[in-house]
Amino acid sequence: MSDPLVISPKECQGLTWHLPHDVVFAQHQALIPLHAGELAKAAATMPLALIKEGREWRLVGVCGVEPGHNLFIKDGKWLGHYRPEWLSSWPFEIVTVGEKGVVTFGRDSGLLASEGEGEPFFDDQGQMTEAVATRIEALKSAYRKQQATQKALSVLGTLGLIAPWPEALQSQLGLSIDGLHMIDEKALAQLGDESFLTLRRAQALPIAYALNLSLPQTHLLARLARMNPAQAEAPESLDSFFEDDEEEFSFDFDS
Repeated sequence: MSDPLVISPKECQGLTWHLPHDVVFAQHQALIPLHAGELAKAAATMPLALIKEGREWRLVGVCGVEPGHNLFIKDGKWLGHYRPEWLSSWPFEIVTVGEKGVVTFGRDSGLLASEGEGEPFFDDQGQMTEAVATRIEALKSAYRKQQATQKALSVLGTLGLIAPWPEALQSQLGLSIDGLHMIDEKALAQLGDESFLTLRRAQALPIAYALNLSLPQTHLLARLARMNPAQAEAPESLDSFFEDDEEEFSFDFDS
């Protein structure tokens, strides 16, 4: 079971870490978490989907056609035009404890350094080092956007607008990832004025439109799958493929 390191002067005393040099840590992750602030860029470079985790819907970028294999990663390189923010914050993560957000570092990431090596989390005065502070500020900003995204997704679900990916599309892709969902366009078109206004107030409409507009990007997954990237040399980018075709939240670092 994961035992994350809480980022605080006390917990991190004497500990150091290594910065990740690549994204090999995500090579087995076919679904990458996203927030609504990434929609414009992400939807133009990969298909998006909603998945159910417990009682909540999550927005993800679909980066593979089978579990455990990310087609956008080869030899630790990210091949796509847009690089999701989650890749830059890992292995830092925010978890909620009561009404506070606690930033943690994954002990099982392999990036905790041996004594005398790596980068410190805090300096001798108990202040975060620049590398840590930069990542945490970005993580806090993304977290607030993620909270707003979750509210919008909740409204989409409550109004009955979420539907599975079409079976024909899944079959065409040879998709073996379960639980991918999109927006039911017919149900969206039939919404009454009050429900439509509810979507607008929740800022859910951009998510609804982006989800379905991103589906043509599945052609890129099909092409990447045919490349058999496990054996082929990684290209520098995917240019050739594309040419062809807010609530306040407190954070506690003092404990």
